[in-house]
Amino acid sequence: MKRKSVNTRYFVLTALASGILLSQSVYALQELQDNALSQVNGQDGLYIQTEYKQMDFDQLYWQDKAGTPTAGINEPDLRATANGVQIRKNTTYKDGNYKLGTNYKIQTGTTGSTVGLDFEIETMPSTISVKGFKVCNETAGTCDPLIGNVAIQTDSPQYIHFQTKNGLFDPNSQSDLRLSLQNLNMYIGLSNNVTNYYNQLILKNFNFNFLGKGVMYVDPTKGLMLQTNSVKDVNGVDVSPASLNQTPNDTHGYIDFTRVPIPNINASQSANATYKDTDGIATSSGLNIELMTKKSAYVDPTNPVYTLATDTSTSDNAAKGLIRVGASGRMVNSYLQIRGVDTKNQNQAKNILGYATNTDNGDPSTTTNTNGTGTVLGSTGIGVRLHGEFTNDGDGMLGAQLGTTGDPTTLEIGGAGANTFGFEFSRLSPLMSNSLQRAYFDSGDVYLGLASTRHLLLPENTVLNNARLGGASGTLTTAADYKQQIADTITPNSLVVAIRGSDFQTVSKRGRFTSSAGVSLTNAIGKDDGKTNSWGLGLPFYNLNSNIAVYSTKYTGEVFGLNNTTNAVTKANVTNTDRLGLAIGLSVQGRNDDGTKTTSIMVVDASRNYYIGLRNIDMLLRGYGSMGFENGNVNVTLKDLLMVMAAEIAGGYLPSYKDPTKTGTDLNVLSNINNPFNAKDDVLFGLKLKMLGDMNFSLVPNNEITANNNAVLSIVGRYLLKEGAIQLSDPVDESMIGLDNISGLIQFNNAIAIQKDTVSFNYGFTINPDREAENVLRVRDLNLYPKLTETATATTGQRLGEMVMTGGRINANMAITPRNGAFQLK
Repeated sequence: MKRKSVNTRYFVLTALASGILLSQSVYALQELQDNALSQVNGQDGLYIQTEYKQMDFDQLYWQDKAGTPTAGINEPDLRATANGVQIRKNTTYKDGNYKLGTNYKIQTGTTGSTVGLDFEIETMPSTISVKGFKVCNETAGTCDPLIGNVAIQTDSPQYIHFQTKNGLFDPNSQSDLRLSLQNLNMYIGLSNNVTNYYNQLILKNFNFNFLGKGVMYVDPTKGLMLQTNSVKDVNGVDVSPASLNQTPNDTHGYIDFTRVPIPNINASQSANATYKDTDGIATSSGLNIELMTKKSAYVDPTNPVYTLATDTSTSDNAAKGLIRVGASGRMVNSYLQIRGVDTKNQNQAKNILGYATNTDNGDPSTTTNTNGTGTVLGSTGIGVRLHGEFTNDGDGMLGAQLGTTGDPTTLEIGGAGANTFGFEFSRLSPLMSNSLQRAYFDSGDVYLGLASTRHLLLPENTVLNNARLGGASGTLTTAADYKQQIADTITPNSLVVAIRGSDFQTVSKRGRFTSSAGVSLTNAIGKDDGKTNSWGLGLPFYNLNSNIAVYSTKYTGEVFGLNNTTNAVTKANVTNTDRLGLAIGLSVQGRNDDGTKTTSIMVVDASRNYYIGLRNIDMLLRGYGSMGFENGNVNVTLKDLLMVMAAEIAGGYLPSYKDPTKTGTDLNVLSNINNPFNAKDDVLFGLKLKMLGDMNFSLVPNNEITANNNAVLSIVGRYLLKEGAIQLSDPVDESMIGLDNISGLIQFNNAIAIQKDTVSFNYGFTINPDREAENVLRVRDLNLYPKLTETATATTGQRLGEMVMTGGRINANMAITPRNGAFQLK
């Protein structure tokens, strides 16, 4: 052990010193008095530096209690294990001479009668690899097959800094937290049946880089709370801004997501990027999620090395970009909640995911297990909730009154990796124009747990349950449609994530194109280009509920791809490859009762608050199958994929406090369109659809800009439609024309193409691609449904005939191009 004499006292422990300390016998120590302690060296702080060459663990695990479908059996213990964990230096880090280790710095101080804490952790870059995962039923003594090869690689030091004024968990004392998780690469590999070779899905340059000002406390009901504005006044009332016009003060916190320089590139490679730091290096979002794929990656089990570049042992297997999403800037009135969840003792009305089943025709809405242990999540689930409000230009919370200035919130979407285009969405506003409220995101209640069941349960959408399909004899959905199957021949041990009641109520009133590092001068987009635009996009959603379950499985069958030269869909067969079993269920509600919240897809002209698009979308999506990464694509099969939707094609004004037809002194006249999402005046027609079939599709990562200055994300595959209906309705009297009882095989080749100033949506559908009689596209019934009246609430469709397409191709495309700050549709 050696001491370095600098401003703070240091205790530097080498791996040898640490080993000696850990190997010694431990004896009771004599108590020291305060005056003796004052003579101890390092009383002004403690600095511990650890260094090590490498670390190895045979197994790390997370254990959870899950529900069981078997009556009289107590909750089994499920254990998710990571086998063969290795920690090594990151061989791609720019400073190859660094040493693995973590530095800890702890200081305390007093202010009056309170004791504050200053705590810092810095961890050097590393590669943490896992040879495989499996889930075991410890109670039964059984395990699912080992699957996957996973690594987390850091390309820069990771930093945590936490300062408090009064202990750790005081809800009335504001603290500062800096969490700099930067440039993390996560590799998820599935074997391609060649030893030590894996097809990988890569989370590249993941950032969670923020500085937060708020409080941290533990509540008996809420659990652990990290909150920006939970400081209470003298009356015990939470202090928070009532409107944007309220002057902020030191009791109001915030979170700043700060952009991060991209590692391993120089200023020359960054020259044409939209976002750069003061050194001219391209940056990524403060919250950055960037997905790429890589095929046939070699991983040495003894000395694992992970890289995005092409491996020397193979060709054409460099990582390719799939999609990138991100957020930067300041958020306020935010909180993160983490708590334990016990569903074992809750009654059925409060049960979150239903009851565990072990047969193909099980019913998760009921149970024969009478001892209270049948709930899917069991008694030891985890609950998380995240909420935040977006700031906009002119927001008082961006000002220097807080001791710092912040940037408005921006959201981004685009291609992953270098040489790509993207979009920035800013001026994030509430749906109500001229409102003093802020746009916001609420994750809803997110639940995480291990489960042993064949089925899950989704909350029912009452709008879809009551929406007539055709005549009054049927509805779009029934209660049975919300019973979600996970598997059909086994009862897997799965990881389950569920969302309940998520909201994203915002519209972007300024959209602009962006360019990444590595683009040519021709494709460069400057840092201020497009900042005067008055067009944007609205993608709000309301009351989103979702269930996702993953487990280990094998796959034999077809996978699809794309010939980039001819743009033709390709097909190949794979045998017994490793895959993630996948079950997904999702529903959203079209609007709330008063029409102030909605689920919609809207293009917006912000200069006049016009919109056009698909609004009030009630939707249910549900299916099960598997996901793999063969041939460098993301390949998904979903059996019994059910897609149900009821929506309106509409155009008009966004909700507003002011009448847009008034001018001059009449400008402030209150509007009569405060809740137009309830009104029918702007609706062109209604759309209903219900599709049930088997889908096999692939996401093809081609988002790197090509010679024709085009960046593309392609979705290719086939959908064997077993039963379907598409109906168009009048918005007033709901008379309809229906294409009912549809079946057939459809091959699709859809793409989102981005250029420097244009985004286009290209659709291609091939009917009956194999020219087989049983797979022709058949619409068995063309029906007219008259309007409903007070005396005739049940109607029978007037059949016009039927339609058959034995083959052929249908193409369509739509492009959005900004013009003089607004937009143009083609």
